[in-house]
Amino acid sequence: MFEGLKALNAKILKMHSDFLVYDDFVNMAEGDSVRFCLNYLKEKKFPTIDSFSDIYEIEEFLEDYRRRQIKKLQAFLPGKYSDFIKAYMEREKIEKIVKILRSLRMNKEPRVDKLIIGAKSIPFKEESFESFIDNLRDTPYYEYMKNYKSSTDEEALFSIEMNLDKFYYRNLTESVKSLSKKDHAEFKNIFGVKIDLLNIIWIYRAKKYYDISPEEIFNFTIFGGNYNSEKLLHLSYLEEEEFEEEIKNSKYSILFADGRVIRTGRTSKKLLYSIANRNFRKTDGIGKFMSFLILLDSEIANIERILEATRFGLSKEEKLRYMIVDRKESEEVGR
Repeated sequence: MFEGLKALNAKILKMHSDFLVYDDFVNMAEGDSVRFCLNYLKEKKFPTIDSFSDIYEIEEFLEDYRRRQIKKLQAFLPGKYSDFIKAYMEREKIEKIVKILRSLRMNKEPRVDKLIIGAKSIPFKEESFESFIDNLRDTPYYEYMKNYKSSTDEEALFSIEMNLDKFYYRNLTESVKSLSKKDHAEFKNIFGVKIDLLNIIWIYRAKKYYDISPEEIFNFTIFGGNYNSEKLLHLSYLEEEEFEEEIKNSKYSILFADGRVIRTGRTSKKLLYSIANRNFRKTDGIGKFMSFLILLDSEIANIERILEATRFGLSKEEKLRYMIVDRKESEEVGR
C-alpha cells in the first residue's frame, strides 16, 4: 500500500459514479437516429459531443475521453506505476497503426487524425502499405511488421495484428514485474484474465474456422496470463471438441455454456466486465484502478455499440443485446 492510495480510490469511486448505467443505454435504444443518442449523451455526460458529424469524429472524441480520465488518476499514482501506465497507453498507438494498415490495404484514406510516436509524427497519408511500414522503421513496432510489408497475401495484416498484440501484452506484463506480490496478483486477477480470454478465443477460432497448424496456433498465443506456456501449448494441440470440453471444466466455462459458439467474443467481454466490476467493489488495492481501466473500456465500447447499432437501424431489443453489461437482457443472443 502506498501513501495516497485512499485518495486515489476516492477519486476513482467519484469518477465511476459518473459512468453511464444500463438504463441510459435503454433510453438511447429508444431513439431511431444517431443524433437522438448524441443529444442524450450531451445532456447526460458529454456537453460537446453533439457537434460531431460522423462516427469517426465520435470515436476520436471517446479516445480523448479515455485518455483524459486516465490522466486524472495518473497524478495520484507513485512513480513505480509509471511503467504500467506507459505500457497500458501503448494500446492507443497500436490501434491507430492497425486502423491505418487496414485502410491502406483497402486503398482507402485512413480516418486517423495523426500518429505520434515518441516526438515524431509518422506520415501515413498518401502512403502505400509498404511505405507506411517503412516509416515506422525507427519505432519498436517495425520489428513485428517488417517481414510482411511487401506481402500481398491477405493473411499479412492478420499476422501483423497478432504480432502487435503479443508485443503489447508482453510489455504490459513486463511493466508490473517490479511491483509488489500483491499488486502483481491484482494484475493477474484482471489483465491476466483478459489475456486468458484472448487466448481461448484465438485458439478456438483457429481450430474451428481456419486451417492452421497447432504450432502456428501456439506461436500466436499471448504470454503473461494465468495460463503458462506449457498449458497454452497443450491447448493448442487439442482437437476442437477436446479443447471445448477442457474450457467447459475451467473457470471460463461460461464461454461454452448453453451451447454457445464463440463468434464475436462478446460473451468474453461481458465476462471480463463482470469480473472487473466485482473486483472493483471488493478491493482497496491497486486492483481498483486496474479494474477501473476495464470498466472505462466497457463504457466506451457500449457507447460505440449503441451508436453503431442505431446507425444500422436495429430495433431496441437488438441494440441492447450487444451491450457489455450485467443484465440478463443482453445475454439473449450474440457471442
